[in-house]
Amino acid sequence: MRQICTAFALALALFFTSCTREHLAGNGVTILSNPTDGQIVLSTFSSNYKSPGSLTVLDKYGNTLSQKATPTAAINFQKWQVNGKTRYSYMEYDTTAVALSQGLWPTTAVVLNENFQEIKRLRLLSFDGRTASDPTAIDGHEFIYLDDNHFITLAGFQKTVSNIPASLNPVVNCKVVAPIIQEIQDDRVVWEWDGTNYPELYQHSLEGNAFSNGNVLHDYVHMNSVSIDPTDNNLICSLRNLNQAIKISRTDGHIIWRLGGTNSNFLMAAGMKFLRQHSATLTDNNNALLLVDNGEATERPYSRIVEFQLNQAEKTINSFKEFTVPQNIFIQYMGSVQKKGDTYFIGCGSAAKILEVNYVTNKINFLMNLPNNSYRSLKD
Repeated sequence: MRQICTAFALALALFFTSCTREHLAGNGVTILSNPTDGQIVLSTFSSNYKSPGSLTVLDKYGNTLSQKATPTAAINFQKWQVNGKTRYSYMEYDTTAVALSQGLWPTTAVVLNENFQEIKRLRLLSFDGRTASDPTAIDGHEFIYLDDNHFITLAGFQKTVSNIPASLNPVVNCKVVAPIIQEIQDDRVVWEWDGTNYPELYQHSLEGNAFSNGNVLHDYVHMNSVSIDPTDNNLICSLRNLNQAIKISRTDGHIIWRLGGTNSNFLMAAGMKFLRQHSATLTDNNNALLLVDNGEATERPYSRIVEFQLNQAEKTINSFKEFTVPQNIFIQYMGSVQKKGDTYFIGCGSAAKILEVNYVTNKINFLMNLPNNSYRSLKD
């Protein structure tokens, strides 16, 4: 009798496994092999940002656990666990605002509670000469939740500048996209950083830098990620159009160090240099800088995940790891990466996929095709 029951249980388990895999295949999952635990959080969007969006939470197998519709495109959906509270945030595309350049999303930040109920909306606040009559959209690339009344936002703000080095032949009253980081606490600005105060960034820009053209708004930095280094509370930022990550003091705003680009403070071998990167975060107990090295269509049309063990005080690289994204997936734009043990969980951005891979064995645990682009895909 025990053998019959065991056989029946095994058959039943195989049946449900088969059904689950068939269902998952219909949900876009093409490879499923023991993915790591955790919920997947993502939002997808089409090129028509005015179309309704959706916030989606999946289980580790790709099954939908919950969804919430949004009136316009939802960008950069994230989950936060802070002080015993669960919160979500996303960037809601603002159809009334003007996109300053391709790839910059004018948005409103929206904070939700654990039940997906809205509890806060944020825009760029007046500061340093900007008034309430100036544009207030923030950039969809980054938002950091610190508490229900404490946030860090990112904005691209049109600004006329006169401090571009003469060697770059700038037109008079040149207009640029100023990268603005704003820290908001209790509905007031407690700290702000404006990239136009650092003219060396003009000098080392690789895209959006034709400053002699007065008919163009120059997105010469294109900051696309900001994260906090918990060891000193300062900010690590990814500057896409400089091929560079920088660290910024969260007190006086000075640039502490630069990694990559044409004026790196760290000596880098040729193979260490990254192109058009995203998702600059710390991993391995905050000892390693982790990046999506997107690559570039003409210079290097393939993507990598790279890790730098840095001695920040001495500005040296202690060790370097690189991992080429498998299956010829070229993440030309956007993207995110998280490291969990021996695996990378990769949001493949413009490649419209989610990938989890063991970087030691090259075994793919999870591969899912998405219906549209997803700026980031994250697993908690």
